[in-house]
Amino acid sequence: MHSVLPAALLRHGQSLVELLRKYPNDFGSSEHKVPRRDDLPPPYRAGRNVDSWGTVWRSTTDGIHGQVIDYPIRTWEEAEAYEFPPTDPDDIVEKRRREVADQKKRFYVILGFNPGNYFERLQWLLGFRTVLKSLVKRPPAFVRFADKLLSYALDSIERTLQMQPDAIGFSDDWGAQDRLLVRPSIWRQFFKPRYQEMFHLVHDYGARVYFHTDGYIIDILEDLVEIGVDVINPQFSCHSLEDLASRVRGRICVSSDIDRQILLPRGSPREIDSYVERVVQLFGRENSGGLILRGELNMDVPLRNAKALFDAFVTHGRYAWQQ
Repeated sequence: MHSVLPAALLRHGQSLVELLRKYPNDFGSSEHKVPRRDDLPPPYRAGRNVDSWGTVWRSTTDGIHGQVIDYPIRTWEEAEAYEFPPTDPDDIVEKRRREVADQKKRFYVILGFNPGNYFERLQWLLGFRTVLKSLVKRPPAFVRFADKLLSYALDSIERTLQMQPDAIGFSDDWGAQDRLLVRPSIWRQFFKPRYQEMFHLVHDYGARVYFHTDGYIIDILEDLVEIGVDVINPQFSCHSLEDLASRVRGRICVSSDIDRQILLPRGSPREIDSYVERVVQLFGRENSGGLILRGELNMDVPLRNAKALFDAFVTHGRYAWQQ
């Protein structure tokens, strides 16, 4: 799976585009282009920018995801009156359905939806501090707003499912480096049933659930498997790989996250090869649930390491692949 941040394309330019073409993507187009600044989404554009939800972002570097600096909702009265962005109209859904049908002839199609990140969008609308305090105190207005966002997400997911993808992609970062961002009991009481409703809708349409979540998430991994995550993309550098592999083995597909905190930006090609071999042994050979080989490329990853990553995927993944 290609996983390339805009900043990497902006730094390496056509050399990275050609490298990605050389190692074709099984989960999307293998054709990439260096983005123009004006085409970058608001969170990825340097400076102060506002997204379609009214959230204000600031980033110091084009192509790097910025931070929220202002929220569209400051009071519960504003939450009650807040209007979500419109979902895709019927003509767009039909157009994308035809495109997806063609794409499925060539690769496995995973589609995102708006918002795609339930927990994070709550933060970006209300503020991180407000969300954490509200999860403890549970003011009725917060619960109503969370359910309003859930209803919107379910409608958006259903419209995306009408495009008939193979899977729907979810993305919520739930961990810090060494612990969950909230108590597991709070996660189970509040978020687990809401995720379950979204995941069940995906399965009702015969699609699969792809769930990306950074940080330490061992405390809720069993819950995610229980409520229907089919493919999980955890942050490898926050976990013991042996422990993580033992928990998912034979139960769930893993989309790998080759260590991007230290190894990919600073390691040697030989170290990358050794790491990938270990990942394939732990999550591929020994996991009947399956393994998707993926490594995220940011602007700090040298081209030689990007090439070493894909070479290792080919070598140790034992692909029927020809250069």
